[in-house]
Amino acid sequence: MIESKIPETWVDLQNEVTKIFVECGFEAETPKTIETVRGKVEVDVYAVDNSLKPAPIYLCECKYWENAIPQTIIHAFRTVNSDYGANWGLIISLNGYQSGSYEATKNSNIKLLDWSEFQSIFEERWYK
Repeated sequence: MIESKIPETWVDLQNEVTKIFVECGFEAETPKTIETVRGKVEVDVYAVDNSLKPAPIYLCECKYWENAIPQTIIHAFRTVNSDYGANWGLIISLNGYQSGSYEATKNSNIKLLDWSEFQSIFEERWYK
C-alpha cells in the first residue's frame, strides 16, 4: 500500500489520488474542467501518462459519501468518460457501491475501486 492513512475529507481524497498519479510520473490536476461533445464538465481528477504513446487519459471521480454509490452516478460518469474519449474512468469510493453499480460498468472502461484498490493498481509503478 502506498498510503496507509485513509483520507479524512473529500478534498483529501482528491488530493491524495492526484498526488499518487504525479508520484507515478503522470501529469495530473484536481479538479479539472474538460470539454466534452456535450459541453464543459468538471472532473475530480484528470491524469495523463505522457510516458506512453499514445498517452492514456484517466478521468477520476472521488466519492467520499456516507452511502454506497448508486448506479445512476456510474451511468453519468460513463457518459462523461465516453464523450471526452478517455481511456479509463476510475471511481474511487470510501464507502462502496450499490449492487447495480457493478452491472453498470459491464463492457466499459470504468473501474469501481476503493482507496486500497486504487493504490494497488499503481503501487508497482509508484515504487519504481
